[in-house]
Amino acid sequence: MSIKHQLKRGINCLVAQLRKVNIFPRLLLVFSTLLIASTVFITFFNQKNYAAEAETNAVKYLSILVQNASLELVQEKEQIELGLLPFIQNENVLHAISENNELYGSEQPDDVKTQEKMRKNRYMIEQTLRSVKNNVNGVKAALFVTENAQYQMLAEKEGASTPYIRNLDEFHKSEIYQKAVAAQGYPSWRDSVKDTSNLIYENKMDVVGILGCVTVSCQVYEPATRKPLGVLVCCVYPQHFTEMLSKYSSQDGGNTFIVGENGLVEGISASLSAPPFLRQNNTFIQRVFSQHQGSLLLESQGQQLLVNYCGEKGFPIHIVNLTYRDYALQTVRRISRLSFVVLGVVIAIGAFGFYLAAVSISRPVNRLIYAMKRVGAGDFSAVYKATSHDEIGLLCGEFDLMVADMKKLIDQVYVAEIREKSLALGEKTAQLNALQMQISPHFLYNTLDMIRWQCMYDSGGESAASDMIEKFCTLLRMTIKGDQKKETVQESLLHAETYLEVVNFRHTNKIQLNTRISFDPTAYLLPCLSLQPILENAIRHGFSGEEMADSSIFIVGSLDGNGNMQLRISDNGHGMSEEQLEALRASMENSELTKNSIGLQNVNQRCKLCYGQNYGIQIESEPGVGTEVVLTVPAEPAVHEGGKPIV
Repeated sequence: MSIKHQLKRGINCLVAQLRKVNIFPRLLLVFSTLLIASTVFITFFNQKNYAAEAETNAVKYLSILVQNASLELVQEKEQIELGLLPFIQNENVLHAISENNELYGSEQPDDVKTQEKMRKNRYMIEQTLRSVKNNVNGVKAALFVTENAQYQMLAEKEGASTPYIRNLDEFHKSEIYQKAVAAQGYPSWRDSVKDTSNLIYENKMDVVGILGCVTVSCQVYEPATRKPLGVLVCCVYPQHFTEMLSKYSSQDGGNTFIVGENGLVEGISASLSAPPFLRQNNTFIQRVFSQHQGSLLLESQGQQLLVNYCGEKGFPIHIVNLTYRDYALQTVRRISRLSFVVLGVVIAIGAFGFYLAAVSISRPVNRLIYAMKRVGAGDFSAVYKATSHDEIGLLCGEFDLMVADMKKLIDQVYVAEIREKSLALGEKTAQLNALQMQISPHFLYNTLDMIRWQCMYDSGGESAASDMIEKFCTLLRMTIKGDQKKETVQESLLHAETYLEVVNFRHTNKIQLNTRISFDPTAYLLPCLSLQPILENAIRHGFSGEEMADSSIFIVGSLDGNGNMQLRISDNGHGMSEEQLEALRASMENSELTKNSIGLQNVNQRCKLCYGQNYGIQIESEPGVGTEVVLTVPAEPAVHEGGKPIV
């Protein structure tokens, strides 16, 4: 058996299984498979890919941010190092340092001339230290340390404090001094938070030394002999770096920090709404200063953080950015929520379209089945009367022809004698049927529609005649309700507007229709064709004779507190005398229809039959002012297909 034959056989089996199920579930299965499944899959797939791409872009952006901040930090570090050169390369200062070092080691340091010379040398050295502090941004304290002495920068004014090393021997053992000596003239940067708090004091009276300080130290040599003279030490407060890098703190949901080898140094305009620095971060600090640049994902306090860091090897402070992952992906989540909303809308629209398609198939089929059952029971008047032109409409049309042929055959075989005896009555019945066909709204609507198309064909497009016929056809279509007994207030108002448009074709001064409904007109029901007879009565009697320039009809709708709905239809026509009004009111109570008020009587009697004697029409009129008709019915809510009220 070929693959093609097997495939065809499988499809036939599947179709056979589907045909065991009603049409509605079949369509639901197709709808669910093709629309919902594919839409959900595409939505989730795109959302997942977009989230991954957005996270990658966020990491790239944050990585570039910390790299730029690190680059500016390194550039500022180089500027500070260049600011030390006026001291390191000043020959007079170096000579003064060398001379004082020799005098400290001489046997006569207490000689007056020697002391004066040492004092002048010290003054030059300390004055140069002060100029370094003043000319280099970020330097808050400058000292020069030899094996035997220390030099503090001169105070800005008399009595001001100057930095001071309390224990010179301990300072010689510290990493600040030792690293500078080992660097052999190159600047040595240290995160000296621990060292400066124990060694360097802002003045001699302080109990605690300088806190939170970054130091740069450099071994100074005599130019000619390359003999070490001492170590220049400058203290830089982290606030200088954070102020310089403040522009890198503007990203939402994240904080940028300056970290040293000993931990957090300073936050760059840190925000309380963004992540704090990591606790117990020794492992993380070691990773930052071993790799110097990278990105990773960490979890802190139950939230995931995007971590990016960057720094220069040999520089004791690096840049670290911490950003909440959820905040970085909030745009993705917002788009995801929007996608789900769109998905819901698409599914709802698809479900509504499916419902319409299914109903358009199932309802005609059910009607056809019902008609077939009636014919099977012997009722050959049960025809479908198809109005659609699809396959089901054609099938139903053929069914009607078949029923007609069957009825004709039965008449010929079984009731020929009966028909012969009642020929006279049959002729009259045929004449009556023909007359009914002529005035049938369906027949009249179809005939007028053909006339309208012919008018359009003859005139090459829309014309006044075709427009009139179209409006009249619309009015006829509204009257064809089948077995529908009620319609919404909105449909009644539309019917009234269309009727007035048709009537206005023969008026030079058009009659205006003004409506003011204080409730939702789609939410309540009226008996069909309740407003047109009232408007027709107003036009026929209120505006008869010479046309008025400002002819108007007003429809005002409201709900009272007793669960009733009132529609007041008033006009500014001729009005009625007291005698005419009483005669009309009397005719409204008469069960027999009269010639002049058949429309109003019909509406009034239908309302009373449908709702009770307390409902119906009340009429007020005044000559020269106009007439008002008040239609009162219960406020009956419109309902859905499922039977639930709209309101």
